[in-house]
Amino acid sequence: MTPALDRSSQSLVSGGLTNEQVQERRDRGLVNDVEQRSSRTTRDILHANVFTRFNAIVTSLLVVIFVFGDPIDAMFGFVMICNSTIGVVQEIRAKRSLESVQLLIVPEVHVVREGEIEIVAPDELVLDDVIKIGAGDQVPVDALVLSSVGLEVDESALTGESEPVPKDVSDTVLSGSLVVEGSAVARAIRVGRDSWVSRLTREAQSFALTQSELRVGIDRLLTVVGWLLVPLATILVFSQVRSNAELADGLVSAVAGIVALVPQGLVLLVSMAFAVAVIRLAKQGVVVQELAAVEGLARIDVLCVDKTGTLTTGHLELEDLIAFGVDRSELEQAVFALSHLDAARNATVDALRDAAFAGEEWESTALVPFSSVRKWAAAEFGRSGAFYLGAPEILLEAAVSAERKPIEQSLAELAARSRRVLLVGRAAHLNGEMLPESLEPLGLVVLKEELRPDAANTMEYFARQGVQVIVISGDNPRTVGAVAKELGIPGAGKTVDLRNVDDLDAIAPDLVVFGRVLPEQKRDLVRTFQRQGRVVAMTGDGVNDIPALKAADIGIAMDTATVATKSIAQLVLLDGRFDRLPGVVQEGRRVVANMERVSALFITKTIYAALLILAVGAAGLPFPFLPRHLSLIATFTIGVPAFILSFRWAEAPAKPGYLRRVLVIAVPSGVFAATATFVTYWVARSDWSDASLSESRTLATIALTAAGLAVLHRLMRPLSAADASLLFAMALLFGMNVVVEPLSAFYALRLPDVQTLSAPLLVLGVSLFVYELTTRWQSAQS
Repeated sequence: MTPALDRSSQSLVSGGLTNEQVQERRDRGLVNDVEQRSSRTTRDILHANVFTRFNAIVTSLLVVIFVFGDPIDAMFGFVMICNSTIGVVQEIRAKRSLESVQLLIVPEVHVVREGEIEIVAPDELVLDDVIKIGAGDQVPVDALVLSSVGLEVDESALTGESEPVPKDVSDTVLSGSLVVEGSAVARAIRVGRDSWVSRLTREAQSFALTQSELRVGIDRLLTVVGWLLVPLATILVFSQVRSNAELADGLVSAVAGIVALVPQGLVLLVSMAFAVAVIRLAKQGVVVQELAAVEGLARIDVLCVDKTGTLTTGHLELEDLIAFGVDRSELEQAVFALSHLDAARNATVDALRDAAFAGEEWESTALVPFSSVRKWAAAEFGRSGAFYLGAPEILLEAAVSAERKPIEQSLAELAARSRRVLLVGRAAHLNGEMLPESLEPLGLVVLKEELRPDAANTMEYFARQGVQVIVISGDNPRTVGAVAKELGIPGAGKTVDLRNVDDLDAIAPDLVVFGRVLPEQKRDLVRTFQRQGRVVAMTGDGVNDIPALKAADIGIAMDTATVATKSIAQLVLLDGRFDRLPGVVQEGRRVVANMERVSALFITKTIYAALLILAVGAAGLPFPFLPRHLSLIATFTIGVPAFILSFRWAEAPAKPGYLRRVLVIAVPSGVFAATATFVTYWVARSDWSDASLSESRTLATIALTAAGLAVLHRLMRPLSAADASLLFAMALLFGMNVVVEPLSAFYALRLPDVQTLSAPLLVLGVSLFVYELTTRWQSAQS
């Protein structure tokens, strides 16, 4: 059954459209139904992931192998196939999500039809429908305001203008704008593809990969590899064709070196790590709307939280009414009358409306709705006078000095108990949006909030992790400070009223509690911390948190958040449990730390491949590996270990400088691996050993595998029992491929006799010993 139209709305509008009129407009296609699609088609996605520079290179190398070599050497092609498949699947899923989550996100709309209010989906609206909108709503269509009660809308998503825009009768509200204050009744004048938000969506709704330091660093590495690939491949092909009697053998040898240069599996593994993290977090009730948010939250050093809805449940209940100079019944009547005005509805007023006391409904003759800028609301009730409800420190400015003292004393006591307090005052008449010349305080309304049961432990976790928690609230700073102190937030004893601060950059870094903060000041505070080089996360649940959530590096929406707030946040806590955040941070740290290790392995491979190409080119030797050899080496020194390492636990905070840290390890490790391998191979080919080409390549394969495991050992330190078991297993499995006949034959491995083995293995042993000493010295210096 639809709710009946209340008296105030009934007097403002007609009964809306009839059912026949609605159907007639539907038949004409005048419906707010727009097909939303990404500008990136499935064909575009397939083209972008299949026809890449590296895929072209790998495919051409596969053709060479199939034409001139053994198909067994084409195993490296599986990585290319997996890479492209994962990329296509990810982007198609992202495309579908993008098309299902339109810029216009409104779960339901209140529309007037046949004289009653119906609740419909946005795409069921038709041209000329009469809708009701209020604070927290997103406007579903372009509409003409028929009546307005203090309506203010945020059009920043549409025009870039951050200040709320007042809207009066005959003004137009645009689809996609947010109602931040007041309420209105409006008539739809543009729907569907003709609406502003649809035009904006068609321009703005395009596919874009989320940026992160990991991805940016990897893209830079791939760009460098791409530039190096052509000259190195030219050198290798020329040298191999020259040093081999058979053209086919030379081309196959060249393919092996070129394949080793391309870190194909790195992008694949990073994408898989992010995907696994998202799946894990989803099971905990955390929706990750941008993959990079997992990494981003791991890097934060400032967490800005709103008191209400984050540290507290957001549920208010009336604790007490304290009358001053009047009977309690008179104060109760004033509160009852103010709380039962439809245009004055908000969470605080709802708590008063739910209170157990009764009163008489007065009809208001004038009204000033609540504003976050004024911080008070008022109504005039004929001969009964005008009554004000709002922040005590604001309203007391209009009271005579003698009346302030007892009230201020009570306020101090209540603030120390972290209670939310409103002042009720009376004046002869309303003075518009200005305070009256003389206000008679009638009493205080004392409300209490429930602390989130998980907030204290979460605050303790972030304190241990070195993340500074900043509490930002529109409430009294003393009240906010009391809540922060109760939760054990470091520095909670120092509070600041942001109304008294002109220069945010001059704020002391140890201040963590900010009260009486306006919505735009929340955003400015976030930007201030960012200018200081901090990585900032922001939690919120209200429309007034949107500017700050947008400005923050990571925006986190609580379960109580408005739909518009959730839509712009990177993370949404579906069950509202604040203690989910430590798990998100730990998941992000795991991904970042493990991807650094994995990246070092892949880049080490690229470096030693480049150096080996130069070395064999200068020496005029056949390349020391067949493609299948490098596939075997990569499996046991990079592929399997990297996959297992991606699940390794990590607690250390993520720090900037990912690429620099990776190169610090990868460059010397790559030089070591290339040197140890080439010297071992060169000795095997020399008169000292006089090994055959097949035997020399086997020794080079052993040398490079040993070097790769040494690098892996370095990256695993400190070594756990599981790490040691992994290293042993990789060495054992590789050894089986060398000595077990079917496997060694498959991989074209042939061990020489003991006398031929001695010199190359001695060189390899010395190289490993020197590398171990060097890495231990580097660890001691760091």
